[in-house]
Amino acid sequence: MRINGFTGVSLIDYPGHVTSIVYTSPCNFRCPFCHNASLVETNENRLLMGDVIEQIKDRAGFVDAVAITGGEPTLNPGIVDFCAMIKDMKLKVKLDTNGYRPEIIKELVDEGLVDYIAMDIKSSRFKYKMAAGREVDFGKIKSSIALIMVSGVEYEFRTTAVPGIVEKEDFEEIGKMINGAARFSVQQFENKNTLSDMCANIPPYPDSMLETFASIMKEYAKEVRVLNTAVMA
Repeated sequence: MRINGFTGVSLIDYPGHVTSIVYTSPCNFRCPFCHNASLVETNENRLLMGDVIEQIKDRAGFVDAVAITGGEPTLNPGIVDFCAMIKDMKLKVKLDTNGYRPEIIKELVDEGLVDYIAMDIKSSRFKYKMAAGREVDFGKIKSSIALIMVSGVEYEFRTTAVPGIVEKEDFEEIGKMINGAARFSVQQFENKNTLSDMCANIPPYPDSMLETFASIMKEYAKEVRVLNTAVMA
């Protein structure tokens, strides 16, 4: 596992759970609005997996879950073994993912190694290249959505509302993609420390517009919430 950061305790990352967070690298997308830019391209191991496991064990009486984020965690060849180690500690596993490796998501689901999946949907199909910063095989995105929705694992889909990249019509298209989903989050865009300097000059949507987007998504998802801080894979 390429681990580049660790947060011992979080009360907000996994709803209803006290969570440790593991940050992995690199990422297979280049979203210009990404605020975890330091994790996108590096292949360094800043932390040893064994040391992180020990830190999690030290908190096992307090935390009840571990969130694995990035970067893109499914790029790591050790992700399955790492999740198995966490489950052996009787802790829950939350996976943040961009959904571009459905085969890894399926393996984690089939092996019972993940308890909650949060998948980012970057934009509508027509703007995915712009949002992801690269050419995208959209079939992989659709496969992950379908897999997650029938997995039996708790999940949410989420979209960061970036002006010019995700607009009202894009939320309509996203809604059709995830129609019937259990949970969807509209995330506020942060124009600080973004991968592309271009995004630093984009003012975020006002809160009223986020609520408009949430109203659109309520036609398609059972539970919709607005997050004022972006959490991204």
